Amino acid sequence: MDVLGPTGALAEAIPHYEDRPEQRAMSAAVARALEDNRPLLVEAGTGTGKTLAYLVPALASGKRVIVSTGTRTLQDQIARHDLPLLRTLIRRPFTAVVLKGVANYACRRRLDERKRADRSTTIAALSAWADESPTGDRAEVDWLDDDDPVWQEITTTPETRLGPRCPYFERCFVTGARRAADQADLILVNHSLYFSDLALRASSPGARVLPAHDAVIFDEAHQLEDVATEHFGARVSTARLSQLVRDAQAAIGRVDLFAGRAAGEQLVHAVERAGVGLFARVREALLRAGAGDARITVPPELTTHRDVQDAWFQLDSALEDLARHASSASEPPPPDEEEDEQTAAAREQVAALARRARSARDDLAELAEQRSRRHVYWGEVRGHGTYLNASPIDVADLIRRHVVHGSATALFTSATLTVSDTFAFTRRRLGLLTEEVDDLAVASPFDYAKQALLYVPRDLPEPAPGNDGVGAAQAARIGELVAITQGRAFCLFTSHRALRDAARRLGAMGLPYPLLTQGDLPRASLVERFRATPGAILLGTGGFWEGVDVPGDALSLVVIDKLPFAPHTDPLVAARMREVAELGGDPFVEVQLPEAAIALKQGFGRLIRRRDDRGIVAVLDPRIVTRTYGRVFTATLPAGLPRTSVLEQVKRWWLRGDLDPAVITPPV
Repeated sequence: MDVLGPTGALAEAIPHYEDRPEQRAMSAAVARALEDNRPLLVEAGTGTGKTLAYLVPALASGKRVIVSTGTRTLQDQIARHDLPLLRTLIRRPFTAVVLKGVANYACRRRLDERKRADRSTTIAALSAWADESPTGDRAEVDWLDDDDPVWQEITTTPETRLGPRCPYFERCFVTGARRAADQADLILVNHSLYFSDLALRASSPGARVLPAHDAVIFDEAHQLEDVATEHFGARVSTARLSQLVRDAQAAIGRVDLFAGRAAGEQLVHAVERAGVGLFARVREALLRAGAGDARITVPPELTTHRDVQDAWFQLDSALEDLARHASSASEPPPPDEEEDEQTAAAREQVAALARRARSARDDLAELAEQRSRRHVYWGEVRGHGTYLNASPIDVADLIRRHVVHGSATALFTSATLTVSDTFAFTRRRLGLLTEEVDDLAVASPFDYAKQALLYVPRDLPEPAPGNDGVGAAQAARIGELVAITQGRAFCLFTSHRALRDAARRLGAMGLPYPLLTQGDLPRASLVERFRATPGAILLGTGGFWEGVDVPGDALSLVVIDKLPFAPHTDPLVAARMREVAELGGDPFVEVQLPEAAIALKQGFGRLIRRRDDRGIVAVLDPRIVTRTYGRVFTATLPAGLPRTSVLEQVKRWWLRGDLDPAVITPPV
């Protein structure tokens, strides 16, 4: 059945339907890849309709397909909007489920435990919701703030989940979700869960989270390198140790399995005391080395200073003692002795503690000994948390081995995979060899020559090394730009320092437009507030550069403070640049420049979301037109995009829709 064609089921179902040849071309390529079991790489420009372009052939293939998205938001969007539509269009019945990480589901065991100790209205409301919810999914609880700590008290983690030994196992939301996934034709996951499963299978043969599947489609595939880097590395943090201590204390409080409760408490206290002692020294060393606002390479004194070594050994010994005693205490009773359900569950909790303590020990050893030249060792301080990490410098071989050469046919898609019209950078970083993975670039159907204008002022100062702030001249220019569009702007920044500086300067200017700043509300709530507030200006960094969709008149201006180069001092960036240099390449051209071009393309993509959108993208960094490498950025942006460096031309274009040919720069 033709679903996406000009006379297909979708055209019949949607009023004023517009045929998209680009969408049909992508859909045909996906269908061929699934039929031939041939990996495929597809860049689909904004507005292509790539979600339906891969869902339709996936559902028609008769294969079990996993769709892995970059965010839980896209997971939910597909489940709530795209799949219900397709159920009305595709005659062949299909089953589809959303599967998320364990921490996204309420844990009935922990919720009941908390309810017995806490009679607050929040816990009562969560308990009532869980009694009625078919899924236990955190996304259903939209009235609970994203960062509300109470959720951590009623959910669990892969390490603390008891599995079949839990008295609540048959009623468990995670059990239900996984069983449904085992029977589904289409399973929606996110990249983090997919790579958690890959890492688990690699380290523990036979273990799995996801069911066997014939194909996997990675949407927002430009994020895969970062996700793989996180999941194939090691991390020990104050948060991880604190959670281990809390869970150990709770287990000891419920059952006496440590040859005496006092002995158990002493073991846990030793871990807590040693962890606090070590990470106090780690935090001090990281801050002294400049980790206040950035990730830094692990300072030498963390592995050479005697006091730090002694603290490290104390924590290692304390974890070893806890693991040994917990392992012994969790041994099941003789076959002729019966054990009640609660005690059996408690034993499983203690066994899980033993595994977690050993895992923390192993990761600490990896971080202390720094054995692998293929890893970079780095630390960071965020708020009250302190983190030590070991990350693979290059994940291309890992992705090629576990994904491209895995048992499932892999397809990769995103709106931002090419740099200067070539897939070379993405192929290199993800290990997607030309002879093994086909590719297709599908242009956006939007008319950027008429719908958008790129403004790059030449009269602003270039960013100075070490200065991440927004200067007075740049803030004043933002004020002039938002006056043209009457607010309705996203201002995207490359650092939190620049964001704070801009918020202070713009706030002092007394602009007649509501200012919404990242951090004031959870991201989703902030975007909803922006949509609902006429003339609003949203200031954001990081997550606001991608995955935020505001079509229509609410957004008419996107301001980008400077070209989004990753800092060369970042440990991972520095290690990757050093590796390229050792192989005789140009680190700037092969690492920093293409990464920045893709990031700019993501930020630009916030503006035009549908055919009747119209607006301005202002990049307040003259290097895009004054430096030779600026051509890479302009060549990566949509073809036909007009550009000007004259503010009066911006006003003219906005009011009249045309430009003075005497001053307009040729289209990008």
